[in-house]
Order: sequence, then structure tokens, then C-alpha cells
Amino acid sequence: MSRSAFIQNAFIKFFNEGKVDKNKLFTASLFLNCCATVLFILILLGLIPILRSFWKTEVIQSLIYCYCVTSVILIPFTQLNYLEQANHRFSGVFWSNIIRQGLFFVIVIVCFVLFPRMSLTFFGWMQTVSALAGMLVAYFLCKRYLPEKLSLDWNLIRQLFGFGKYILGTGFTSNIGKNADQIILGNVSHASVAYYNAGVRILNLIEIPSLSISNIVYPKIAEKVNLEGNSGAGKLYEKSVAIILAIILPAVVVVLLFPQLVLLLTAGKKYLESAAVLRLMGTASLLIPFNIQVGSALEVINRPQVSFFINLVSNILNVVLNLILIPILGATGAAISFVVTVLVIFAVGQYYIMLFLDIKLIRIIKQVGISYRTAFFFLKGKLIK
Repeated sequence: MSRSAFIQNAFIKFFNEGKVDKNKLFTASLFLNCCATVLFILILLGLIPILRSFWKTEVIQSLIYCYCVTSVILIPFTQLNYLEQANHRFSGVFWSNIIRQGLFFVIVIVCFVLFPRMSLTFFGWMQTVSALAGMLVAYFLCKRYLPEKLSLDWNLIRQLFGFGKYILGTGFTSNIGKNADQIILGNVSHASVAYYNAGVRILNLIEIPSLSISNIVYPKIAEKVNLEGNSGAGKLYEKSVAIILAIILPAVVVVLLFPQLVLLLTAGKKYLESAAVLRLMGTASLLIPFNIQVGSALEVINRPQVSFFINLVSNILNVVLNLILIPILGATGAAISFVVTVLVIFAVGQYYIMLFLDIKLIRIIKQVGISYRTAFFFLKGKLIK
């Protein structure tokens, strides 16, 4: 995910500037993608003895070997996805990810029913196979956008790296912070990770619209900045946050009112203990659309360093809180740390975004109402027809 943030946003931003040689840009981005992948593989391999000891498990070694192979397959997979996004097309992104995740999902279901004793390593390799299938689909649906030839431009590589290094730092610190709770919980108790992860998985379903719309809107914000300046970016920020809120609000309300029912339907009886954790995290999830879009807006107006420092400070705070609270409160301590981190990112992020762009929270709230009204009349028109 850190690698994707590093490559994707820089590539899409430069692609939409118009003056750049797109063949050279694609080559430079692909080169950085390969370098970042090799670096992360080396880091993962070096961490094996540490993680094996910290989590008190031997299986992590074989899982990391699986993921190193998967990472290599994800180089062309992700690069093809970024190229299509930059061209404001998403069918290849959609189907390649459906195949990658859907094939793995089917394998899990079949094994659950017919072969319940398959090892974790088997599923690690099945993720690799699924990534390969997704990559082939991405190639066939996106090959029309591929450059006719690859041409390496070191100056362009430096420019992409200069912009992307802050986004890499943002992505890396953000993901460390986001997963610190489960990493630390794993050292305390493997069972507590399972309870906490049940809530995290449901929260991920709420986050999906935020991330999906963010990926769609990012090239549009970059285009707006080039055409209209910061005012265009501000309007698109308000509208995109409002649409995401309108989509996730009903799901969040259900989670807050009926957390045990949600857990019963999605995770099973043995995970009902995490209802309080889910309610806490569900409340904080209403701020996630603001936080995700703040990063995108700051990057396209050439303030990636601001986004980096916001994430760095807030995620250091998150790790410290997890180290203090998890040994005392377990999964609840992890949830409290998550809520505090989201609140800090929201408060600081909104201060900076309002400093650089003409954005008002009241307009976002009004836009949520407009989104519901637009959806109502759209559905009404469809039903009448």
C-alpha cells in the first residue's frame, strides 16, 4: 500500500499536466515501481527473524516468501491500473481486482466447505495465483493505453521521486499506524487479534466507498487544479467528501445501533465480544472520508510534505497509545487509540485544508443533503419509467 501511494499519485498528477512525454512518464513510473518493490522485499526478508520471534510463530516466514512473489506480480498489475486511472477509465481496474479478490474468495469458500484443514501457507500461495490472474485481466483490458516504446528519462525519474517521496512517507507511516494495533495485539494474544480484526473487517467495508471514490476523484482534482487553480480543487473536495458520507452514513448508523447483530451475521457468535470495539470504531469512521480526501487535495496542490507530517505525528501518537493501552485494555485499548488518531488527523487536516483551499464544513453537510435528494429523484424517475 505504501508503494502504491508512492507510485500512483505521482504518476496520475504528472500524467494530467499535459506537457509531459507519456511514454517517458510510464517508463519512469515503472522503474520506480520496480525499485520500490525490490526495496520492500528486502525489508520483508530482513524482518523475518524479528517477526517470527515477536509473534511467536514460524508460519510467518513462509507467508512472507509467498508475498514476495506476489509483490513482483503486483508491479505490472498496479502499473496497468494506474495507467487506466490516469486516462479516466476504470473497467480494467474493476475487473482485475474483482478477479484477484474474487478468485481468492472462491478458493477460501471451497476449502472451508471441502478441505477445512488447509495450511496458511497454501492460502498464501493462492493469493499469489489470484494476483497473477488479476494481472492478466488488467493487461488485456488496459493494453490499448500502453506506450509504444519504453524510454528512460532520469530527470523525470528524479521529478517523480521528488514528489512521491513525501507520499511514500505518508503511506508508510499511515500503514504502520493503521496496523500497529494488530501488530502489538499479536504479541499480547493471538485470540485478541481475531476479536479485534472482526471489527476491523466490518470497518473496512465502510471504508471501501471512501477509498474507491478517492481513487476516482484524484485524477479529477489534479485536472481541476491545472484548469481552475485551487478553487476548483476545493469544490471537488467538498462534493467528494459529501458523496462518501452520504454512502457510508446508513451503514454506520446500522453498526452503531446493532453492533452485535452485524457481528453475528458477518463473523459469528464467538466474536460478539468485540461489539463495543466496533461501535467505537464505527463512530470514528465518519471522519475517515475527510482524512482520506485531505491527503489527496494537499498532494495535487503541491503540499505533499504537509500530508506527510500530519500522518507522521498522528501515527507516532497512535503507536505510543497502543503500546500504553493494549497491555491494559486489550482490544478496547486498540480501538481507543484508533479513535484518538482519527480525531487528531481530522483536526489538523481540516486546519491545513481550510488554510490552502476555500472549504467550509457547513457546505459539506449541506451537500450530503443534496446528494440524498439527487439520489431520491433519480430513483423516483427510474421507478416511474
